[in-house]
This record gives sequence, structure tokens and C-alpha cells, in this order.
Amino acid sequence: MTSHPKAPYDYILGCRMRRQKEVNEAVLARAGRYQRVADNLEVKEVRIGQRRDVVCRNPIEQRKDELARQAILEKLQHTLEHDGPKAIIGNKGFARFVKVNRGAVTINEQAVEADARLDGKFVLRTSTSLSAEDVARAYKSLWRVERTFRETKSTLEVRPIFHHRDETTIGHIVACFLALRLEVDLQRRLDERGCTASWPDLMRDLAQVQAVDLELDGERYRLRTDLAGSAFETFAAAGVRPPSVVTHLGPAPPPPSPLAPQAEPEM
Repeated sequence: MTSHPKAPYDYILGCRMRRQKEVNEAVLARAGRYQRVADNLEVKEVRIGQRRDVVCRNPIEQRKDELARQAILEKLQHTLEHDGPKAIIGNKGFARFVKVNRGAVTINEQAVEADARLDGKFVLRTSTSLSAEDVARAYKSLWRVERTFRETKSTLEVRPIFHHRDETTIGHIVACFLALRLEVDLQRRLDERGCTASWPDLMRDLAQVQAVDLELDGERYRLRTDLAGSAFETFAAAGVRPPSVVTHLGPAPPPPSPLAPQAEPEM
């Protein structure tokens, strides 16, 4: 706890790296060695005056951001060369990398360098005495909760679910928190196994696991698709055995007899 009368609680806040000049120019530009916390997380502490910041870097996301920017720049260059400057004006995807000077449209190299400084990073400001590693881990847990609440709210907006009784409303809220609890537990087990896949990627891989029933020579079978990406590792972390690729379901039911009496339609 802090002793400040107007701020009696410690805090961990995420900073807006693009909009906060101090963070963008001073914190991110401060030299220092990153401490590796996990394969997808590195941290370093930066102090400026009385402020304490923790710069977090995800090497995996850093590479993704770099490749995404390269793709944008290549498309921007191609558009300039083949379609001319008019095709660039008004394009929000190109806006931050474009410089207009006396009617000439060129790539803003300074903006490109500034954007590269943000690759795979987020900055946390804290008043706690926690280590940089603990600050980053605590914030990731809070971020997961906040993201779940956002997803829950968006689900209610996309698929309206109106409850007319307190029991059903409470049941819906409990189900949401139960889903969050299961996600946190599964993520912890994946972290212990060294799995660095993001949660959206895990859900995408699991959604590809499907099954189809078929009949062959009077027998019924269920065929499972291959486990793509991190699906197998997710099953293993959860302690659940994946279904067999082929499951015998028993003999197929006999086809209906063509001589069986048909039910008369109701009038």
C-alpha cells in the first residue's frame, strides 16, 4: 500500500505507447538489457524521475509485427509506383507511413523507424514494489480478465440473450466466470509445458478438430480430423485423451422396409 492520501492503493497500468510522448520517446529509448521470463515474454525496468515503468517484449509478436509492417510497406510502394499518389490519399492503412510534401507522396522513414520501436512491446507503469517479472505476470492476468469481460459483452450484443428471472441471470454470470476459470487453469498448464501459442490460435486449432459418421459394409464408424497446430498439446495439458482417429460405433441400423405402412397425413 502507498502512503499518498489521494492514492492509497498501488497500481499497475498499461501505457498508450503511441500517444504518450514520455513513453514513446523516453521510456522505450532507454537502453537496458531485457530479462527473459518465458519464451514469449522479456522484461526490463526503466525509472524516470519518480516514475517506474516496466517494458515488456514478446519476441514472437515482435516478429509478427515486423512482417506485418513489411507487407504494408511493400504494398504501399507497389501502389505508389503503379497507381500513383492519388490511390494513397485517404487510405488509413498507409496513413502513418506516408509523408506529403509539396504534393509529393513518399514513405516516411522516420515513421517506419518509430513504428519498429513498438514491435511486440507494451509498457506498464506501476507504484508497486513487485519485481518487473511479477508486474508483467500480474498485468497479463488482469488483461485476461478484462478481455473476457469484453468478449462476454460483445457476445450479448451479437446474440441477444434476455433473462426474465434472477435465477437465469445469475446462472449466465456464473457460466461466464466458470469459462474464465477454465481458461486460466488451462493457460497455466500450457505455460508449464512451455506452450507459447496465443489463446486465439489455440481456439482456432481446437475448432478444426471435427468428426464425421459414416457407414461401410453394414458397420458405422466415426472419423476424426487430424490435430492441427497446438491442438494435441492442448489436449495433453488438459489431461484429456484425444478421440481415436477411427471409432467403431457398431452395426448400422437396417434400412426402413419399403412395405412398411406409411402414416396418414393429418388434416
